Amino acid sequence: MTQITTLIPAYKKEYLGDLFLALRRQSFKDFKVIVSDDSPGGVITDMIRNQHWGKLTAELNITVVRGPQNARRNHEQLLDLWGGQTPLVHFNLDDDIIYPEFYRTHVAAHLAAPCCATVSQRWLSHDDGVPAWTLPLPDFVQESNGHVLQPTTEELFNSTVGTCQNWLGELSNMVLSSEGAALYPRPPSDDLSYYGLLDIGFVLNASQHLPVTFIREYLSVFRQNEQQTTHSTHSHGGRVGFLVWVAYALAAWRDGHISPQTAVSAIGTATQRVVHHFSDDPVVAGYFDILDNKAASLDQLYVAFRDFWLNLLASNPGTSPAPQATPPAKASTTEQPEQAKQADHTI
Repeated sequence: MTQITTLIPAYKKEYLGDLFLALRRQSFKDFKVIVSDDSPGGVITDMIRNQHWGKLTAELNITVVRGPQNARRNHEQLLDLWGGQTPLVHFNLDDDIIYPEFYRTHVAAHLAAPCCATVSQRWLSHDDGVPAWTLPLPDFVQESNGHVLQPTTEELFNSTVGTCQNWLGELSNMVLSSEGAALYPRPPSDDLSYYGLLDIGFVLNASQHLPVTFIREYLSVFRQNEQQTTHSTHSHGGRVGFLVWVAYALAAWRDGHISPQTAVSAIGTATQRVVHHFSDDPVVAGYFDILDNKAASLDQLYVAFRDFWLNLLASNPGTSPAPQATPPAKASTTEQPEQAKQADHTI
C-alpha cells in the first residue's frame, strides 16, 4: 500500500518546476501525487500533459484534476479526492520546497508515535526560494534537548492562540495521518470553531484528539511572494485571516485550553492588528461595534462575535458552509511504473 499521497493545490505555474524536482529527489519514494489545477484556463494541466517539465513529472505517479477556482475549496476538494486512501497525506503548496529527507523523516516520526500530524521546522525565503530567515520557537521548544517532541495541549494553545502567533508553520511542512486529516476543519454553520487559517486551524482542531509531533530539523522552505493572500489585506481572505485569531481565542477559552486572562490578552493583540489594517473597513466596523458594546464580558463577547463571524464566513462562497461536492472528473493521469512521490490566490 502506498504510504503517502501528496496533494498539490496548484495555481502558480512558475514555481512548479522546483516543486516537482524536490519530489523527484525524495529519498523515500512510496508516494503518489494529486494535482488540483486552479490555474486560469487549466494551463498547468496542459503543461503536464505536454511534458513541459519532462522527466520531473513523467517519472512521478501524478493524477491531475480540475480545480474549483478557489484556494480554500481546492484544499477541501483535494482531501475529498484522497479520501483516506493512504496512511499519510501531505499538502505541498505550489510555491514551497521540501528537502530530500522530508518524507523519510516524517514517516519515521509517524511510525515512532501516533499523532495527528508531524511538523518539521522550515526556512523562509524570498521569491528565489533560498533560505534566508526563520521564525523564533517558543521557550518550551528551545529548552528541550530532544530532536522530536510532542507539546501538551496547554503548551500548544498558549504558545499559538495565546500569542496570536503561528510558530508551527504552513501545511507544506506538515504530514498528516489519516486520523488527523479526518479532523481538518470545514466552514462552521452554528458556532465558533478552529476553521479560518488552513494550517494552524487544522493543528488546533486535531490536537484536541491526537498529539502533534514537532521535528526540530529544517526540512523545507516556505517561499514569500507577491501572489500570496497575505499581500491582499483588504479582501475577504484578509479580513478572515486577521479576525480569526479572535475566533480562536474565544473558542480556546470556551474549550478550557486557555485561561480567561490569556483569552483577553490574545483578543487585545488580535484587535490591535485589526485596527492597524482595517480601521476604515466597513465590514470590520461590525467587529468594532461589538467591542464597544460587549467587551466587558467574555460570555457576551462570545455570543456577539459568534454571530458576526458566522455571517462573515457565510457571505463568501469560499468560506460558506456547503455540502461536500461530487469529486471532479480526472483531467489527466501519469503513472510511474514502479516507484512513486496556497495555492493561495483567492479565498
